[in-house]
Amino acid sequence: MPDRVVQLRWTSRTVTVDDVDGRSEPLSYPGIALLHHYGDRLVGEVWLPGGEALTFADDGALITALHTAWSWSRTAA
Repeated sequence: MPDRVVQLRWTSRTVTVDDVDGRSEPLSYPGIALLHHYGDRLVGEVWLPGGEALTFADDGALITALHTAWSWSRTAA
């Protein structure tokens, strides 16, 4: 049976948004990607945006996501 592995990556994402003049502008922001692997296959991803001024809610979301990821990977053990 393949291993279930969760990988954490600090990375940034870029999205395109319309500015006040209606022009499309790229916007990049940092965050944490939790990548769920089953063997060699990527089977899921959770994205948690980060920032310079993280809040208690951000901390709570990260703890919840980590707990879920840990539980998912542990069921294969």
